[in-house]
Amino acid sequence: MSGTTIETIDTLLESVEESVADPDLGFKLRTARQLLLLIDEREEAGQEALHDADLEPETRDRLRELGYID
Repeated sequence: MSGTTIETIDTLLESVEESVADPDLGFKLRTARQLLLLIDEREEAGQEALHDADLEPETRDRLRELGYID
């Protein structure tokens, strides 16, 4: 598996969802996958905001070191 952590989790949930016969469990798995999409969208928006922000070089370096920006 490759990609982001969110993509990996979604792939795992999808594979389980395909093998689940119980409709209630399938609903919960679909809901979990939808929530992952929401988290991914919010994370992307946060990345864009940080990219566009007018940050001091030291702050940008610290955020990069912490893995918040590339």
